Amino acid sequence: MVENPLYICSIVFGYAYFVLKCGPKFMEKREPYSLKNFIFYYNIFQIVSNSIIVYVMYTAGWTTEFTLGCEPLRTSTRPIDMRLLNVVHWTYMLKTIDLIETMVFVLRKKNNQISFLHVYHHISTVLVTYICTKYYPGGMLSMQMIINGSVHVIMYTYYLLASLGQSTQGFLNPIKPYITRIQIIQFLFLLWHQSQAFLPSCPIPKWIPFMVIGNLLLNLLLFLNFYKKSYSKRSKLK
Repeated sequence: MVENPLYICSIVFGYAYFVLKCGPKFMEKREPYSLKNFIFYYNIFQIVSNSIIVYVMYTAGWTTEFTLGCEPLRTSTRPIDMRLLNVVHWTYMLKTIDLIETMVFVLRKKNNQISFLHVYHHISTVLVTYICTKYYPGGMLSMQMIINGSVHVIMYTYYLLASLGQSTQGFLNPIKPYITRIQIIQFLFLLWHQSQAFLPSCPIPKWIPFMVIGNLLLNLLLFLNFYKKSYSKRSKLK
């Protein structure tokens, strides 16, 4: 799925077509599906998968050899470098699976959750992860996969608890804004970290940080706008 870009282009096009046109039209005169059991086990799958990826990636050099500075791609066949290469590929596969989340929104007729932010975030994450996996599967770019995976563990734990019903809502409602804050902090940290690739002494092709940082900036702006609309006005009303 990495060698031929036709696969990922087909997946992204099919995803966009389903969630923006085909899916809503299919559900137009139908009752929303519950999918309660599917959502429960999907959240568990995401928690476990992201936890494994974070652990394997973190122990594939980040605890022993890498720093938070410039880290170029390592092309050796040492076991530790091959482990990092493999887990980058796992991350790419998981990001394609993440697209299922929006399809669930469509089938549950949660159209208010299918925002530009949501769709762009999923598509851009898949495409950027694909490009990184194909052209630069490792080095300092793997740090964004560690951070993103860690955030997803927190996020899907929240979703799992929320899926249990009204019994957890009183506990979770005050926490909800912090999930978005964590995502915003993620983007800020990664912007700082990835910007080091522009240093003249950092031997990373400069088009890679341009792509990564451009996407991070747009995601940051979208999430800040979402946070302002969703929580700042709510605070003023209180």
